[in-house]
Amino acid sequence: MSAKNDGDQTSTSRSYNAGGSLVAFPRPDEIVVPLRRDEFDILCEGGANGEKASRDLCVGIGATAAVGLVGVLATIDWKNVWQPGNRGWFIFFLLLFSMATTGSFVGAGIFHAREKKTRGNSPFSRIRARLAGEFEEPRTLDAAIEQLPDAAKRIRTADVQWQNVANLFWLGSDICWTLEMASNAPRAQILRGLNQSCHHASELGMTETDPGRLLSALKLQAESTQETAMNQQWRNDLVEKLRQVRRSLSGLAQTQQGWFRPNP
Repeated sequence: MSAKNDGDQTSTSRSYNAGGSLVAFPRPDEIVVPLRRDEFDILCEGGANGEKASRDLCVGIGATAAVGLVGVLATIDWKNVWQPGNRGWFIFFLLLFSMATTGSFVGAGIFHAREKKTRGNSPFSRIRARLAGEFEEPRTLDAAIEQLPDAAKRIRTADVQWQNVANLFWLGSDICWTLEMASNAPRAQILRGLNQSCHHASELGMTETDPGRLLSALKLQAESTQETAMNQQWRNDLVEKLRQVRRSLSGLAQTQQGWFRPNP
């Protein structure tokens, strides 16, 4: 039995045969260009600029024609207008300005409706909304924390499993290790430390405590940040937040041991 009869998938340099009548063609290479928010706003403004310009042009023509129509009606000599030599010109200009006025304002309404549809319900508006959402995502650790739900901001220490001493030990260890990595380590190392810390915090039942929610926010922020964006300012901010986690965790632990003495 041949390979084709066995149902093997075949491929060529131009397409990929997935079996049956399904053929997938490769997409060409694409060039990606970074876009700032102000450049994005300019592109969005230009997306519906054609309809807006056409609408304004129709309004201008209609206003001019309306002025001409009023001028004709205001200056006409009604006594002589129906004379055989004047009747034709009067009807001509009356119809000309009337049609120009009506047609221009109808065109303005059509272009205004098209502009409204383009901005509100069209492929352009949907792409614009999706990209605008990317720009609205939190770019700082504080902003990520502010977007956490209110339920996650309440401190709940009663449900913490303090008897899980191994998780408590490794949580402190992983936080200190991540602190060392935050200054200059690659993104993968930072994510590993934050993932491990969040895991032990979850095992301890600290998800909704101050250190737990802050760790979750740090993890989400690191996952959404590219390595090239992890500049020194971002890393310094991470170090400060991790120290805040450590201080908060220490405070929670001390409340569980009333006789705790930090110094000999």
